[in-house]
Amino acid sequence: LKAGAEAESRKHGATERKRFKLLSGSVVDMTVDELEELAKHPGVHSISLDAPMKMSANAGLSGSHLRTTTGATQALAAYGASGAGIGIAIVDSGISKVQDLSNVVKRVDFTAAKVTGTGNTDPFGHGTHVAGLAAGKGTSSNGKYRGIAPNASLIDLRVLDNKGAGYTSDVIEAVEWAITNRNALGDNGLPMNIRVINLSLGHVAFERTATDPLAAICREAVRQGLVVVVSAGNLGKDANGKTVYGSITSPGTEPAVLTVGAMTTWGTNVRSDDAVATYSSRGPTYFDHFAKPDLVAPGSGLIGPKSSGSELEMKNPGISIDKNYVKLSGTSMAAPVVAGAVALLLEKKPGLTPNAVKGILMYTAERRRENNVMDVGAGYLNIIGATNMAVNINTGAAQNAYWILNNGLGLNYTNVIAASPVPWNRGILWGRKMYKAGSLMNYNKNIWSQTIVWDETIVWDETIVWDETIVWDETIVWDETIVWDETIVWDESIFGQSAEIAPSPENAALGEITEVEEF
Repeated sequence: LKAGAEAESRKHGATERKRFKLLSGSVVDMTVDELEELAKHPGVHSISLDAPMKMSANAGLSGSHLRTTTGATQALAAYGASGAGIGIAIVDSGISKVQDLSNVVKRVDFTAAKVTGTGNTDPFGHGTHVAGLAAGKGTSSNGKYRGIAPNASLIDLRVLDNKGAGYTSDVIEAVEWAITNRNALGDNGLPMNIRVINLSLGHVAFERTATDPLAAICREAVRQGLVVVVSAGNLGKDANGKTVYGSITSPGTEPAVLTVGAMTTWGTNVRSDDAVATYSSRGPTYFDHFAKPDLVAPGSGLIGPKSSGSELEMKNPGISIDKNYVKLSGTSMAAPVVAGAVALLLEKKPGLTPNAVKGILMYTAERRRENNVMDVGAGYLNIIGATNMAVNINTGAAQNAYWILNNGLGLNYTNVIAASPVPWNRGILWGRKMYKAGSLMNYNKNIWSQTIVWDETIVWDETIVWDETIVWDETIVWDETIVWDETIVWDESIFGQSAEIAPSPENAALGEITEVEEF
């Protein structure tokens, strides 16, 4: 809102519920007629729905081999990477006070129905599991179900209530808090050092990212030096099981964030049999046509800490493994796996910017040639490869200087995980293209700067060579008049298969997908 618009909103009968600190705007309640009048005011830049938020999780059906299949075990053995000293903010339904999560250093409740006294700090049960995948210590399982970054600090920012519901404005407040308080002291008396924000939630995209308030605050977080990891959503198939494209949820639609899709590991350590989860939302983004997700990570049937007696457990008793753990599936589970990986990289190289972290994870991801870019983005998370790349970067190098240590002799380019070769993708997905990124990753380019948020305005280096895989077919002309509905079928040259585009947001269901990956 520009000057005078807030007074104008009150003039039209609006009741202000909250005012943001870092975004120029407020949350108000008003009738449709009042809204139409307010929209005419020159001081109103845009009006957005305070959309209901949903977590991106479903009941799971398989065991977890998380640390082995992602290469996290190797990263610990080779580089001692455990996330020590890095704070991960979990914006979710809360984190229960369980043994595995003794590393929670701060709790802030943004919901209307706040937990008081000695009540369960995660009565819904989603955030506890998410936190455990990112940074659980595995205490109750003798380390078997440790998270990716067990020595990281956790910051519990509760935005989903006892039923797993919340509002966009609550999430914006939580992200604002994380930005403002990132270096404040935690309850343990030490600086929280929040470097990562995990958002395993979202809503159907209603507008372009330029005006989407949730995308805007995530973009600001990245500008301020925080890596924002977001679930892609669970809208990857329709009621008949057919793959749906164009279903990425907000704020995963924002180019600056790391948007994560889900893979199914089938309960094995090896990666060769892993497949994209059918429920995982696919790109492109609905309004801006950006290629998303950025990468994929294990998300089906992952085992993590339980919030005993939670709403999620009561409604889905089959998710319980034992008294301490539950198994869940969804891109909600895949996102914290990546958030934990980010913590490992930042522990080893604190000078990495959000852009550089994103570039490293894409560059070292395993390219899944059997999948199209809109399914898996740049590829499948490879934590040992990403850590290897990070420790070999001199973050203090001058701009445009070669910043790979020892002339690149320490880089592997192919890792072996569970006896299977995992070659690096060596490309970066951005906008609507896949870039062969050797020249980009070898030098401290301007695009790795914290002051730049990647978007369509970036002028890429002339030495970039385009990958053979072109995301958009040259014959397609994007037109604002196109009505995207279930009758539109994308060109097979783009996706490698015929598939429907997502129905319009006006018709999209906000509820959870109840059917999950069949094992």
